[in-house]
Amino acid sequence: MNTKLWYDAPASSFCEGLPVGNGSLGGIVYGGIPEGFMTLNLDTLWSGTGRRQEKKINKRVLDDAKQLCMSGEYFEAQNVIEGKMLGQYNESYMPLGMFRYRYNDIEKYEKYRRELDLEKGIVRTKFVYQNICYDSEVFSSYPDKAIVMKFSCESEAKMCMEFWLESKLQFLAAVRKENGLVIFGNAPGHVDPNYVESSNPIVYQYKNPGMPFCCSMHIDAKDGEVSCVNGKIRVHGAEEIRVILTAADGYCTGTYKIDDSVDRCLDSCEQMMEKVRGKTYEELMEAHVKDYSSLFNKSMLYLEGEKIELPLNERLKRFKDGNPDPELYCLYYHYNRYLLISSSRKGTQPANLQGIWSESIRPVWSSNWTININTEMNYWPAGICNLTECFDPLLCMLEEMSEAGKETAKNYYHCRGWAANHNVDIWRHTEPVSGLAKYAYWPMGGVWLSAQIFDYYKYTGNKELLRNRIYPVMAGSARFCLDWMERGEDGKYRTPLSTSPENTFKDDCGRECAVSAGSTMDLALIKELFKNVCYASELLGIQDEIVEEIKEVYVKIPDYQIGKYGQIQEWKEDFTEEDPGHRHFSALAGFHPGTTINKYDTPELIEGVKSFIERRLLYGGGHIGWSCAWLINFCARLEDGNGALFFLNNLLKKSSYDNLFDLHPPLGESPGEREVFQIDGNFGAASGIAGMLLRSCYNKIELLPALPEEWKNGKVKGLLGEGGITVNIEWENNSLLRAELYSEIPQETEVRYRDQIRRVYLKEKEWVEIKKDPKEKALHLEKNTCI
Repeated sequence: MNTKLWYDAPASSFCEGLPVGNGSLGGIVYGGIPEGFMTLNLDTLWSGTGRRQEKKINKRVLDDAKQLCMSGEYFEAQNVIEGKMLGQYNESYMPLGMFRYRYNDIEKYEKYRRELDLEKGIVRTKFVYQNICYDSEVFSSYPDKAIVMKFSCESEAKMCMEFWLESKLQFLAAVRKENGLVIFGNAPGHVDPNYVESSNPIVYQYKNPGMPFCCSMHIDAKDGEVSCVNGKIRVHGAEEIRVILTAADGYCTGTYKIDDSVDRCLDSCEQMMEKVRGKTYEELMEAHVKDYSSLFNKSMLYLEGEKIELPLNERLKRFKDGNPDPELYCLYYHYNRYLLISSSRKGTQPANLQGIWSESIRPVWSSNWTININTEMNYWPAGICNLTECFDPLLCMLEEMSEAGKETAKNYYHCRGWAANHNVDIWRHTEPVSGLAKYAYWPMGGVWLSAQIFDYYKYTGNKELLRNRIYPVMAGSARFCLDWMERGEDGKYRTPLSTSPENTFKDDCGRECAVSAGSTMDLALIKELFKNVCYASELLGIQDEIVEEIKEVYVKIPDYQIGKYGQIQEWKEDFTEEDPGHRHFSALAGFHPGTTINKYDTPELIEGVKSFIERRLLYGGGHIGWSCAWLINFCARLEDGNGALFFLNNLLKKSSYDNLFDLHPPLGESPGEREVFQIDGNFGAASGIAGMLLRSCYNKIELLPALPEEWKNGKVKGLLGEGGITVNIEWENNSLLRAELYSEIPQETEVRYRDQIRRVYLKEKEWVEIKKDPKEKALHLEKNTCI
């Protein structure tokens, strides 16, 4: 089983480093010798001083833009939006600091190994110096809210080391109690996005300071002396050294405000430290491994193939040269699940564009939550890859957005309910950002997230969660949609001002436009949300006036249209695209991740989906990591296993760094862009791999719907079907050998494998085994033990 990323040299860059994280406190371990470091992040440390007051758009201005759009004057409507109807840029995710160390008595070393153990969530570094083996371990503990490290050496050798903390932010350092050091300061009061040209992009405001932060370090040593000298902790003559890091900031959850007291921040950090340092290293590690492995061990993928014992960077190079490595797919699947566990846990923020790992004060795209595809993709694997616990931070953010977004719905759109546009930050700014309409003006961000968070219920079956938390979020977003849509002369309801995220078309005068009415994606997301609200209300027995209105409007939302190339049409009119190879596949949101286009209810649209994809690819689409990951998921839904594997190979060969972080190239649209790690491609790939082996989105359990020819023999444990059904699958010679289903509650489901169908009744907490019947068009059912 491939569960270790390992290398024979220290990391030379961020995208060679190894990540640790507990959902909140994260680090990138470089593993340098004799001097090395780990960069640090805290999920709530952002620039800014709280939620800003939104603009209020005059209704006359809004109506003027609508009228222009209705008259087909799209370019003019766009000018009104960009001139009068956009807001302010988001704030940015900040780096916390840097933990540094130095071996004072080490020079040349050999037999170096740096690894991330995915089964335990621990990074280890080993090397030999003068025939003595040195070892270090690092993990970020969710139970103890701390990063914990151990440095050790064998035999009678002793270590002499120095440790200190730094930050790219303005900070001070101080000795803090026995064997302790702390850095503290304030984040900038404002940071302009990296793509905005600015003469003063990073602003520290002393009268109204940004968020306070601190990071505390405690060190103890076995058989050694510990002292603090010139802002560093020195350890002399130790055979084992333990280092503990805790961190805190002034973010006040759910209030959109900060506590500006540095002293209270320091006290909070010290309280966490007091709870941790009384425990032994073994106790801390045992608690961490128990907690982490309870999530990681839920699902495993095994593919038959040659075991490649090479450092991962060499293994990737070999793979890029065309050499097969089936176990690399397994490693990639396991690693991507590790990243979600490490960046999204109950009580933390949801995973942002870079999870929780970022080193820049001006990170690319502010390292925020971009909700026109990226944040959604981050949570595609949470259900099917059996990590439903990781959904909770997303739902918490949505609950906060649903309150903040009421202002946006009212101030910008003169609607009830709540709305959010394409960017969100820690302060839950939901208004359109400044810039261009093609990305900024898109009030469907909240709609997409509201439709998708229904997955949290679908994969758990938790009705109380649905009633008390999910349904109110969905209903508020649906209320906005009902107010925002307008009925046209044809009797159909459409969004009156619409964009198809970040894409543009040419108007009759050949001018580049983004704004029209009723883009396909808008309507697909609204259909999905309305469908989910109606289903939930019936399930919960809610008699809600909004449901009756939804039912009335739903049937008057336009059908999907087929364009001149046989493709699903992206806009109300079959415009000529400015970039026919655009990275977004927005028009297909109803096919994936949505379900309103599918082979059972709308088989006539499947060819339109294929034609849309083929045309995008013909003009160079799918070249960006997350875009390529979306293609894996499309192919899985289309039951094209070989196509899905082709794009999975592309993702690994062209869009992955040596530490398997997803690579996002510059778009070439603004001067501040640069190549960057962006985590959505990792999560989209995990979802796609799982989707090749299991599909359950159409109220059916479908086994091996898109198994590639190259994956001849293998098995997967612990995929999760809707309804909370755990599914194990084993195959041989590209054919189903057996599958096992398990449910915590009694329920009935339909199981399909190719043309074989079986109705299965699952008793409470009992496994059922299913085998392919070679003679009959049915699946053979028997009780079993687990695969």
